[in-house]
Amino acid sequence: MHNMDRLIIHSQDQLRFIFQNDIAYCKSDNSYTTLYLSNKEELIICKSLTKVLKDLSPQLFIRINQSYIVNKNYIKLIDKRKRLVELTDSRQIPFTTTISNLLNMIAQSAAILTSFFLIM
Repeated sequence: MHNMDRLIIHSQDQLRFIFQNDIAYCKSDNSYTTLYLSNKEELIICKSLTKVLKDLSPQLFIRINQSYIVNKNYIKLIDKRKRLVELTDSRQIPFTTTISNLLNMIAQSAAILTSFFLIM
């Protein structure tokens, strides 16, 4: 179903080629998964979230709870108190893993600044 940069989405009438980086996040609904693209388009595919995750690049995507996979490039902030990940489109998604585990998953392809303070 994929090469490193693209997914091929099969439908009854078409084969759709999508760059993985254009996928902001994926949401599970039983045996269907909705792909939410950066252009606000939504694609529903007949595949479980677990199977979709296997087709996506582990350098780009992390599973933050039972129902969501998130593209790390679209994470804007992590609300540690509310246990939410906020994406660049302001969508908030709860995470169920520990903060430490979440940061480890994100850090696999990014540098994390552990001390970030503004002094005024």
